[in-house]
Amino acid sequence: MEKEEVNAYYCVACGYVSPVYQKNCPSCGIAEKFLTEKQYAELMIRYLHHPLRKYRIFSLKTIKKLKWKDAIPELEERARIERDQDIKAEVKRTLESLKIFLNRSATGSSPDAHRDTTMYTQLGETKCKIIPIRPVLRRKGHHHLRPGRRI
Repeated sequence: MEKEEVNAYYCVACGYVSPVYQKNCPSCGIAEKFLTEKQYAELMIRYLHHPLRKYRIFSLKTIKKLKWKDAIPELEERARIERDQDIKAEVKRTLESLKIFLNRSATGSSPDAHRDTTMYTQLGETKCKIIPIRPVLRRKGHHHLRPGRRI
């Protein structure tokens, strides 16, 4: 029997990585917005050229976090044509971190040197669940401790 390849699914809204397709994202709760690795990578490349600044920054941080080496040509093009200095600096930081990661992987200085540097690197990482405090305080009857209320 051949080993089945692990497919990762990515939430469009928050970038949550799931090994299986889910109807709702456990991180942000958005419905039916999971993409495969290839679709998510294409979306992040399109976001690099989005007119809104927040989407460009989101895609840069996502590419940097996932260490996606195939985005380097697009990042170099973005660094060349970008007018916003903050985004240009973020592009340069992202390129630098990707090149450092690829150099470390190529030299074999890390124990994971033979592992592929695709977006699957996040599958083993654990996520912390953030619990909103207001509903907890209301349920327990601590209305006097609610944030924003003066004593």
